[in-house]
Formats: sequence, structure tokens, C-alpha cells
Amino acid sequence: MNFTRTYTHPRLGEEVEAISGYYVPEREERMEIGDREVLYVVGYAVVDSSCCGMGGCGYAMVAGYVVRWRHATDADGFTISEVEPVGNEVEINEIKKVIFERENVNQVNFL
Repeated sequence: MNFTRTYTHPRLGEEVEAISGYYVPEREERMEIGDREVLYVVGYAVVDSSCCGMGGCGYAMVAGYVVRWRHATDADGFTISEVEPVGNEVEINEIKKVIFERENVNQVNFL
């Protein structure tokens, strides 16, 4: 069963505070996989206020398949798209493989 969800685009280049540091979404990418378009964000995370040490990594966060691109704006001024989550392990593994080949990231996660 396919369903869609609202995706709120981040403000690129702005630090977002997290529990033990921060992360920065740097850019959005769209890529063709089969006959569909996948949306993902590339950024980096920094752990600098943890009791366990310091570190960081590059990441890609996959929002899903684009259904409607930037069709609305919320009350805070963030742009909204409609996406369909990636549904199965075969698709997830294919998308991860392509992103790891294209991007300098340590991890690929899916919403």
C-alpha cells in the first residue's frame, strides 16, 4: 500500500541544535531511480557537547519519492513537498548504493 506524507524542506546551511551537538543540512538533491525521482538531503553532524567524546560525520537523509514538489509553504515559511516513503529493502539498498557512490557521506538514512 502506497501512502504519501508531507515533507518540510530544511533551511540549508543553518545549524540545527541536537542533544549532543548540531547538524547542518547543506543541500538537497533529486535523482532518478527507475521511473521515479528520489529526494534526499546531504549534510554533516557534529558531536561536541557529549559526555562520551567528540566526533562527526557526513550524512544523507532520504525523504522519499517526490509526488508534488514545493507546492506549499507553512506558517513558519518552510517550503512543503509531498513524498512517498521508500517502501522495501530492495529499493532502499539500491538508493543507498547510488548515494554512497555519489556523495562523501558515512551514513544514509530514510525518513
